[in-house]
Amino acid sequence: MKGSLRAELARLAVRVGIPFLVMSSVSSVTVPFGPRAPVHRTKAAAAAPRLLRYAYLTDVVGSSATVNLATDRANPVPVVNWGPAGNCSSSSASATGLPVKVSGKIEWQFKAQLGPLAGNTAYCYRASQGGVDLLGSDPSPMFTSALPAGNSTPYSFAVLGDWGAGTMDEANVLSQIDSSPASFVVSTGDNAYNDGSQTDYGDQLKGKVFGATYWKQPGTQHPAFLAQGNHGFGQPLPYLQNWPQDAAVQASGGAYGPASYCGVGTLQKCPSVNPTTNAWYAFDWGQARFYVLDAAWDDRTGGYLGDFQAHWNGPVTGCPACGTEMQWLKKDLAAHAGTLKFAFFHYPIRADGGHTSDQLLQGPNGLEGLLASYGVSIAFNGHSHIYERNLPQIPGSSMVNYISGAGGHALATVYRCSLYDAYALGAGSSCHAPVPASAQDVFHFLLVTVNGNTVTVTPTNEKGIAFDVQTYSH
Repeated sequence: MKGSLRAELARLAVRVGIPFLVMSSVSSVTVPFGPRAPVHRTKAAAAAPRLLRYAYLTDVVGSSATVNLATDRANPVPVVNWGPAGNCSSSSASATGLPVKVSGKIEWQFKAQLGPLAGNTAYCYRASQGGVDLLGSDPSPMFTSALPAGNSTPYSFAVLGDWGAGTMDEANVLSQIDSSPASFVVSTGDNAYNDGSQTDYGDQLKGKVFGATYWKQPGTQHPAFLAQGNHGFGQPLPYLQNWPQDAAVQASGGAYGPASYCGVGTLQKCPSVNPTTNAWYAFDWGQARFYVLDAAWDDRTGGYLGDFQAHWNGPVTGCPACGTEMQWLKKDLAAHAGTLKFAFFHYPIRADGGHTSDQLLQGPNGLEGLLASYGVSIAFNGHSHIYERNLPQIPGSSMVNYISGAGGHALATVYRCSLYDAYALGAGSSCHAPVPASAQDVFHFLLVTVNGNTVTVTPTNEKGIAFDVQTYSH
């Protein structure tokens, strides 16, 4: 391009207010005349969905399993791909979700039911949302489906209680469960402190249960069956949302949802709204029957007395829900005569440390007697933040009672040594046992191994050291 032509074109462009572009040859010179073309900017790519509660299992019963998780968006709903070990994408299940508020922000809690599953078979799974793999570079979680009812294959399960406190001791106990051979976990209640709110449960950013060092450890491969405790009983919705047990409740005829107990404890008479929860059910694993019971109550509306009046004192005039748990339990126990049985609930039948014994549950006419008369082998409790093994107390019954209430919250002391107490550990204290050298010797879970009619209970502290190992034949 000649210099004079270049200069003339530049001056013309300035006069009309349009851009001027000169390339290496005249043929490639572009001088756009007329109105300026609109500028089109590409929208920034939408941020990928964020996994806020790591995938975890509940309700692994019969031929189904439920995968739970939370993300930062409602749509599209997550999809869980699953299949036999080594082929994690042979099947898929869409999740259903609901909003929950964690630390003032809305998150979306999802669940997806997998099935049908073959019994006692290893499976793997992955979760995605909008085509984004929510587990990133992490390996696919593995779990084993339920052992079919009546199957005699040996297995183990874990028991812990009073654990959702967001402590290093809790993290250590959960790590020991994660590395154990347990097929599933059952709790004795108080799963999130102090109030059982969604904020107490939290998420991977901050939380006492779903924080990155807590339930993420065992939850991906160990299904949870968690009894309700007094902490959170006053606002039970998070418990129901976070630990769904749809298949177990339906199969056993149990209850898992809101209820109103009129005039129980210090609650007002109907028709006042008295929100609380029914949460009891049973499930089979191999040759045993497991009872996850409601024996807890809100401290502010009656405590031990509220629980007794609502659940274990029979029908109450003007309170349709009262006594329904006991009626269901009697019927189910009778229907499984001769079956190995375990029961899990929060309030302690007998305790020598922390909270006092719940005397309303004791004796032949109480819940203790009901369980013993129908052949329950072991009753597991929490509430008292200690370890305690109690001798059988119902004449003619071999039912033993364990307190596993040292899953992570502050320990209590063993303040006495009763005749029924066979072995107990608390903070710097004990009964029929060496005084623990440190709190790490007391924080624990129970590994329970079932082999036919032989049951071995192996308490294991947060350091991985077993103590007070007992074997029972039933």
